[in-house]
Amino acid sequence: MATDTETADPGVDSETGTTVENTDASRGHSKAKLLKVGGLLLIVIVLQVGISYWLLSPDQPEEVAEETISKDSENLQVNTAEVSIDNFSVTNNIAEPGATIHVTFNLVALVEQGAASDFEAMVKENNKARVKQAVIEVVRKSSLTDLNDPQLSTMKRMMKEAINKVLKKSYIIETVISEYRTMTQ
Repeated sequence: MATDTETADPGVDSETGTTVENTDASRGHSKAKLLKVGGLLLIVIVLQVGISYWLLSPDQPEEVAEETISKDSENLQVNTAEVSIDNFSVTNNIAEPGATIHVTFNLVALVEQGAASDFEAMVKENNKARVKQAVIEVVRKSSLTDLNDPQLSTMKRMMKEAINKVLKKSYIIETVISEYRTMTQ
């Protein structure tokens, strides 16, 4: 009794036929997988663009926003009074290393018309020295960028906050800086 371990016919490769069928099936499967992944990626990108647009777009059209700003400024002029605080001449040594910057300006506060007389009394009589000190501190702590800002927005905001803090009441609606000059030495 002889046992034959080779049962396949000589010249016929039984593994080749099954591998060809497996590679055809795997190619079709990988193409379908690739299309699914590509579609999912496209959906994610479209969602990101949509969410970014929604988050970054303004709430109102520009025309409406400009009209609102102009109406607010008209109301601001009608309901406010200008109160002169003082003329200032301050030096800043930290804005530009190795140089001294002399800053000269007039500071005016816009306050509600009804509170103008109270504010003027608080600033010019009761708290004159503390208000001056607060303004001088703001200028001395300002950076070169703040001092050269055409709108002086950071300095105005910081002066408003400092003066309102000294007075312990939010009198000032806006600060106005006029006759602003800087000189570097």
